[in-house]
Amino acid sequence: MNYAEYPEPRKNIAGLTAVVGLHLVIAYALATGLAHKVVDVLKAPLTVSVIEEIKPLPPPPPPPPPPPKQVRVQTRTPPPPSYVPPAEVVVEAPTPVASITTSPEPVPEPPPAAPAVPVAAPIVNAAVACPNSDQVRSRVPYPTQAERLGLSGNVLVEFTVSADGTVRNVTAIKSSNVLFTNTATRAVSEFRCNGQGHDVRVRVPFAFNYS
Repeated sequence: MNYAEYPEPRKNIAGLTAVVGLHLVIAYALATGLAHKVVDVLKAPLTVSVIEEIKPLPPPPPPPPPPPKQVRVQTRTPPPPSYVPPAEVVVEAPTPVASITTSPEPVPEPPPAAPAVPVAAPIVNAAVACPNSDQVRSRVPYPTQAERLGLSGNVLVEFTVSADGTVRNVTAIKSSNVLFTNTATRAVSEFRCNGQGHDVRVRVPFAFNYS
């Protein structure tokens, strides 16, 4: 099998025809003077008309001035003044002047006030202050131990009758024997007394006779 291929003769003839035609056109142009006309057209003066005047651009603004340079002034602090101790001045103390003082005369103290003497309540008869005093004394029992011992005795009892008739502060101020004291003081608690408008003292005797 043969791989070599030959170009078609028709394509070669068309290419040659085009090249020959181009050369003929160039030769004709040179012969007729077309080239000179083109050159003359280029040599003719060109008419230029100003459509609008171009205004010059305004100059750019001047650059801002540079900032002023700050000058730092270093101030030196003066050194503190040197300490100079003050001169010592010796001051003599003044001589004390003896003062003569006269002692005042002693003022006699007033005599002490006498103590207040309590006002004692007046003594009233028992029959007046306590109407049942005689009845109570007549039925007072004889102390059992004193009767067994065969003893006799007397007791003087004092008590206070308040303004409303209450009996208080019962005390045996005299007694021949302690065996009779309790019996007499218990009997006083049975008294029914009348108020005198103020406190009064009442003394009542008790007699115990063994027979």
